[in-house]
Amino acid sequence: MRFACDKLASMSTPSGTPARADAVGKPARYVILLFLVSAVNFMDRAILAILLEPIKQDLKVSDTALGFLTGFAFAVFYTFAGLPLARIADRWVRRSLIALSLATWSLMTALSGLARNFTG
Repeated sequence: MRFACDKLASMSTPSGTPARADAVGKPARYVILLFLVSAVNFMDRAILAILLEPIKQDLKVSDTALGFLTGFAFAVFYTFAGLPLARIADRWVRRSLIALSLATWSLMTALSGLARNFTG
């Protein structure tokens, strides 16, 4: 009995070279990584929403400022960062883009823990 991965390993690519058997696992690893990143991103945003009242009291900010932080600023960032990042993803090594994005996100998350007031 032949399995799908055996069939894939015996197939040829359009260039005529044989397909590698480990080529099946590589996209799955990226999907798992992106799923985990998405889950942490969701938790990161959910924790911010849960802790809005303690943050408001600690930093002494208004409801308007918190609404700006969690709504408008978030939407503007995703709007203006999404299209350029999508273009870069089409032209550059996606693995490097994902790594750079994760490093930047981690750094910014760590720096947000050092905030003493709303502006910095």
